[in-house]
Amino acid sequence: MGFMTEVSILNDRWHEIRESPTEFVEQLYTSSVGGTSYRYGHYVIGQTTVAASHHADDLRVFFSGRNSFFDAYPQKNMDTRRLKYHLDYLKEMKRYIKVAEAATKELIAKGDKIESK
Repeated sequence: MGFMTEVSILNDRWHEIRESPTEFVEQLYTSSVGGTSYRYGHYVIGQTTVAASHHADDLRVFFSGRNSFFDAYPQKNMDTRRLKYHLDYLKEMKRYIKVAEAATKELIAKGDKIESK
């Protein structure tokens, strides 16, 4: 198996990507293979957050919100303040997952399908 790299793009800055698509792709590639701006398990390149690459068979859970995007598993280089922030986010994720699980069970019970376009 290969490796995977998850990416999150801040939508209100798409113009930067459209104006310099080649630069964007180069920055994305550099980040995914070990760029120099590594911080808290991800790379930030302007409008984009790039998670550290991982083996395709490894399970990863990411969360997004409050203009943040990162792995649910804490990184080794996090200070106590970041770890507390991370823990708060995990608690929110836990609540969200319970709501999503209930909604999924409800759809199954109704026999509903989510149709793709």
